[in-house]
Amino acid sequence: MRRTRLMREHTADLVVRPAADMLAACADADLITGGVGGMVAGLPVAEKLGVPFVESHLQPLGPPTAAFPGVLTPRLTGPGGFGTRLGHRLTAAALRMPFAPATRKVRTDVLGLSAQADPKRDPRRGLPSVYGYSRHVVPDAPEWGPDRHVTGYWMLPARDDWAPPPALLRFLDAGPAPVCIGFGSMAGGDPVALTELVVRAVRQAGVRAVLLSGWGGLQQPADLADDILVLDEAPHDWLLPRCAAVVHHGGAGTTGAGFAAGIPQAVVPFGVDQPFWGARVAALGAGPAPVARRRLTSARLAAALRAVTADDAMRRRAADLGTRVRAEGGVGAAVAVFDRLAARRP
Repeated sequence: MRRTRLMREHTADLVVRPAADMLAACADADLITGGVGGMVAGLPVAEKLGVPFVESHLQPLGPPTAAFPGVLTPRLTGPGGFGTRLGHRLTAAALRMPFAPATRKVRTDVLGLSAQADPKRDPRRGLPSVYGYSRHVVPDAPEWGPDRHVTGYWMLPARDDWAPPPALLRFLDAGPAPVCIGFGSMAGGDPVALTELVVRAVRQAGVRAVLLSGWGGLQQPADLADDILVLDEAPHDWLLPRCAAVVHHGGAGTTGAGFAAGIPQAVVPFGVDQPFWGARVAALGAGPAPVARRRLTSARLAAALRAVTADDAMRRRAADLGTRVRAEGGVGAAVAVFDRLAARRP
C-alpha cells in the first residue's frame, strides 16, 4: 500500500503529460502495443483512435492460474492452487490501483473520453497477447488459452557501435572468468555502503569481479585492486558469456540475459517483480535462493558467490537452460504473432 501511494504521487507527471504526444505519434498507427506502464495511456489512446491494442509483457501477467505464483506474490502458494490463484488476483489489483487516477486524467483531461472505460469498446477485445520471456523459465498456464503467446525473450541484436574497453580485455585475460555484479537502476539508499558490502563479499569469496555501476547502484571502490574492475556499462550479450556468473537485482531483462548467457545467477531483489524472477532462478537450479536487498550482508553475498562459482551441477543446469533459451528466437516468434494478426484483419 505504501508503494501504491508513492506510485500514485509520481504517475501523473510520468503518464498524463506525455499522453498528448502519444496521441499525435500514434495518429497513423495500425495498432498500438505495450505492457503495464504503456497500457495506462496506450489503451485510452487506442480507444480514442479506434485502433487495436495488443498487450505485450515481460512478465507472466494474465488470468489466475495454479501453474506459477503471481508476479508480485511469489511466496503465496498453497494446497489446491487456491493461494497461487489468489496471488494472481492480488497482483492484478496491485498493478491497477497505482495507475487508476492517472488513467482517468488521461481519459478525461487529455482525450475527452468518459472517466470509465466501456468494456464493449475495449481495444484489446478478441486480440492476442505476447510475452517476452521463456516457457523454459516460467511454465505454460493451461488456463490462458491459445491467444496468449509466450515467445521467448526479446533480445536486441548485438551492438555494432560498441567495442570493449582495453581495460576490460586486459582484466578478462588476466585470470579466471570473473563474476559480473550490477544492480541496474536500483540505486538504493546508500550506493557507497552497498559498494563496500559487495567488495567485502568478493574478497571473502575469493573471486574476481566486474562491477557495473549502472544508474548509480554501485560506485568506484575506495580500495580498488586488481581483483575488481568497475565499468559504467557493457552489453550483457557480450559480457555475460565471458563471466563465470552474474549477480543482479532480478529485473526481467537482466534475468533473461543471464539465462541466455547460460551462467548461474545470484539475485538480490529490491522489489516489484524482482523476487519473482529470483525465485524462478532458484527453482530451476540455476542459482541459489534470492537474498532480498534489505537482508543482504557481505557474508550472505559471499556465500552466494561461492555457490554460483563452485557448484558444478548448478553450472551445468544453467548452461543447458541457456541452450534452450537461445534457441527460442523470441523476437521472430513475436513478429509472427503480429503478422498473423495483420493478415486476418481487413
